[in-house]
Amino acid sequence: MIRPITVERQFYTQKEAAEYCGYCVVTFRSFAKDYEIPKCGPKGDRYRKDDLDDFMSDPANFHNPVRTRRHGHAQVVV
Repeated sequence: MIRPITVERQFYTQKEAAEYCGYCVVTFRSFAKDYEIPKCGPKGDRYRKDDLDDFMSDPANFHNPVRTRRHGHAQVVV
C-alpha cells in the first residue's frame, strides 16, 4: 500500500492560522491586529508559518502599543 505524501504548509489563511495557534478566529483576528502579525500573499491574506511560530514563542516582539485596546471610558479634560 502506498502512503500519501504529506507536505507541511508554509502559508495559512486566517482560519487555518487561528487553528494552528490554538485560538478561535475572532480571538486570532484581534491578536493579528493588536500584535501586527505580518501578512503575505498577493491579497495580503496569508500568514507565514515561521511568523506564527515566532509570535507563539514571543508575542512581545510583535506588540504594537499604539493599537492596544483600552476598556472603559477615557477621561476627558475640558
